[in-house]
Amino acid sequence: MSDAPVTAGDAAADVAAPPRRRRRRRPRRWQEGGSTSRRWDVEMLGWAVCALGAGVLASNAASRFLPPETAASAAQAVVWSALAAPVVVALSRSRPRGLLRLRPIDLASGIVFGVALRLAQGAVAGLDGGPAAWPTVLSTDGALPDSFVVDAVAVVIVSPVLEEFCFRGVVLVCVYVSLRRLGGRLAAGMAAVAVSTALFVAAHQVGGSASASDATALALVGLLAGAFVVVTGRIWPAVILHVVFNATGVLLLAVGTLLA
Repeated sequence: MSDAPVTAGDAAADVAAPPRRRRRRRPRRWQEGGSTSRRWDVEMLGWAVCALGAGVLASNAASRFLPPETAASAAQAVVWSALAAPVVVALSRSRPRGLLRLRPIDLASGIVFGVALRLAQGAVAGLDGGPAAWPTVLSTDGALPDSFVVDAVAVVIVSPVLEEFCFRGVVLVCVYVSLRRLGGRLAAGMAAVAVSTALFVAAHQVGGSASASDATALALVGLLAGAFVVVTGRIWPAVILHVVFNATGVLLLAVGTLLA
């Protein structure tokens, strides 16, 4: 043990030295693991897929067997319920950190890429050698039907929000969380985007006869929306992209009907 005397300078240095601050650890986003996304697992994915399958089958049954005046509304309500159920259950378990965060760049990205995808669909539709025809709705007097506004709200707002929260929220996150530790973040992200896109396109194709351009557009929407969620960790760029894509389609439908 040293018996060297403590000088005044040493004492002053001890007093002047600031205490060390402990560095605050950055909260982990859901892509990096953690408790906020742990329960979004294979079990949750299974329930979501079952709900989607049941919703599609029940919707087709309603369209076939219910009276024509109520079949469309009933089928739509069944599909919305099937989309909403997994979202409610998953969010009641936990909220993956950062998934519901909204930033200004999300709005800008969604608008730009939503319009770009609509233009891409028009380009694909014109690949057969002729210009793509303007879409129209059935009208006897050349005017928009009375239900057009209600249908537009459903197509532009309700359906995109529910679909994105189900496919790019629950399905994508569950696949990613289930595979991240097994294959790493890159492989998990690619698989999550692929699975959510495949289910998204399949759900729209079952019971329908979409054109090649429509199927291609759906696949592009799914791939780009999924990439947004995996890269940013936020759901809103995908939601806004889908809303803008559907809104431009409704706008073209209205213009085509009025000009026909």
